Amino acid sequence: MSREDRNGFLNGQLKNSKKNTFVPGVAAFFSPSGPLAQAAHYEYRPQQEKMAEEIYRSLEKKEHLIIEAPTGTGKSLAYLVPSLLYCKQFSQRGVISTHTLNLQDQLLHKDIPLLKKTFFQDFSAVLLKGRQNYFCPKRLEKVMKHASDLFSHFEINDLMRIYDWSVRTTTGDVEELDPLPPASLWSQICSEPGLCNSRSCSHNPRCFYQKFREKSAQSDLTIVNHAFYFSLLGQSVDPEFQKETGLPFGESFVIFDEAHTLEKVASIQLGFSVSKYRLLNNLARLFNPSTRKGLLLCLKESKLLTKNIEAYEQAQSLFQALGRMLVQNSLSEQRILAPLSLPHPLLDTLERLVKEISSVLINLEDKEIKEEIENCLEKISLERRALLEFVEMKIPEHVYWVELSDPSNPEGNVQLLAAPLEVGHLLQTLLYEKEISVIMTSATLQVASHFSYFQDRVGLYSRTFQLQSPFDYGRQMKIIIPKNMPDPSQSPQYEEALAYWIERLVRYTKGSALVLFTNRKTLLTMTEALGQKLTALNFPFFVQDGKTSRHKLLNLFKEAQHAVLFGMDSFWQGIDVPGESLRNVIITKLPFPAPDHPQVQAKCEKLEQQGKNAFTHYSLPEAVLKFRQGVGRLIRSKEDKGIIAILDSRILSKSYGKVFLNSIPPAPIEIME
Repeated sequence: MSREDRNGFLNGQLKNSKKNTFVPGVAAFFSPSGPLAQAAHYEYRPQQEKMAEEIYRSLEKKEHLIIEAPTGTGKSLAYLVPSLLYCKQFSQRGVISTHTLNLQDQLLHKDIPLLKKTFFQDFSAVLLKGRQNYFCPKRLEKVMKHASDLFSHFEINDLMRIYDWSVRTTTGDVEELDPLPPASLWSQICSEPGLCNSRSCSHNPRCFYQKFREKSAQSDLTIVNHAFYFSLLGQSVDPEFQKETGLPFGESFVIFDEAHTLEKVASIQLGFSVSKYRLLNNLARLFNPSTRKGLLLCLKESKLLTKNIEAYEQAQSLFQALGRMLVQNSLSEQRILAPLSLPHPLLDTLERLVKEISSVLINLEDKEIKEEIENCLEKISLERRALLEFVEMKIPEHVYWVELSDPSNPEGNVQLLAAPLEVGHLLQTLLYEKEISVIMTSATLQVASHFSYFQDRVGLYSRTFQLQSPFDYGRQMKIIIPKNMPDPSQSPQYEEALAYWIERLVRYTKGSALVLFTNRKTLLTMTEALGQKLTALNFPFFVQDGKTSRHKLLNLFKEAQHAVLFGMDSFWQGIDVPGESLRNVIITKLPFPAPDHPQVQAKCEKLEQQGKNAFTHYSLPEAVLKFRQGVGRLIRSKEDKGIIAILDSRILSKSYGKVFLNSIPPAPIEIME
């Protein structure tokens, strides 16, 4: 079908349907004789067509919609096509928000190029990341000019590498750099509010954040991730913590894919935090006690250097004490239940430092350095205010906790975090009450065949819709459960049996196995027990150990033959490995949320206060949703076949085990001796 024929065909469908709804136009696009049918490897799926119709109806009526679309639906095209039809018909612009980088890559490099060839009209779509992902040429030029005052010899080498890249890159995205530059260096050249704005940088073709922001304001679709979207949305919660000025994209509707992650992401982005690394980095930007470099050298006021070192050392001291407290108690997080008495002088020292530097800045003639110092002072003031907010705990309905990045290392990053206990009421005000459509979709939104748990979590009580799976799970998938697996609470026996069964099941499928863990300790124990064995059996072995990015690990796993990958939380969801590379998903433990995590504790306490059983109303539904995500990694196409192994005896011994088994597609179950 030529472009002219396709245009006529679709325009005719749309014109004829104008009196009622444009759903016939959507259906025509997906029909066996429509434009998509001409694309290579396209397969007509009635579920995809139905999903597109439901989304178009919601967009046209400016209604909200929650839609569960099982794996294999082809949901990305099912929301892109009606979105674009709606944008073109009504001159609107919308947002597509995802949780994972993998899905953004799919949209940008597979789905959108396909639609560029088949859609009835030209359209524009742009990916916009948070501004800290992009370098600012103005800031880069500025630090190059003052490099000898700002950086050590080693940092200057990194700076030159970044500069060489900056003149070649077509995206300006830090992810292109390998290895990634030190965060302390990148923070001095990335795009920042106030320093990189439309007035100062939009004329510069190398300022990619401003370039993509301008494109976004004119594009039919803007693709973002959930964290960026909710960080922008959170501005209206507290302008003092504002990171951006205004929504950088046109928003007539927002479609959240991977919506099962929304509540978790929104709660963090709509809360606030104090970070050891963030505060120390900004103080070091002013003057680094180790390298004896920093912006304050340009002021030539030695007493300010002394004051800054004092603040730096006090911040280090406070966070080290918090880190040691967690390590001594063998904790990675500790909940704070009452306002803190903070005899530590840091709050006062930071306040004095900001005032004294600000008074000297008045006479500084170098506007470029002045801007950078003012930016530092603003960030330090925000960290100080957040610390004060955390200590006083005056914000109601929030949970407060201290978190250590590495529970074995008190010198790691320490954060003080506060997050709303429930985000639904905030999202009602910030999002759902706007004159836009909000559409949420994922393969896993229901628990026990109901949407109510998800709706309560996100506070959206809209129309819901469930699609049926296109896969024949009875033929494609088998579930294996060991008969005599010890209870996970019996640690030594369980770990011994776990190692035995992982090895046995990996041999059973000759590799091609994804092994999903719920805690790092068990993952590391199994790595030590099985790593050399699996490698000796010629199974390429990959571990999510924090040293290699998730994205890279996934690509290595896909490319290797008969590989085994041990993964944590992020591998339970958002990864797509069709074909022979993945024929075996091993779930080591039912993924109940950690009962000692502060947010889990607080949510369970509130449910108990309401007279509800916290296990039934929170822990079990959360585990079921994550379990469904893990199982969903296996069958990604009609040609895929494989096994799901569940190495947790509670699936058989506990009454709630049936809830897990009934939550996934029916498939043969084999109890292995």
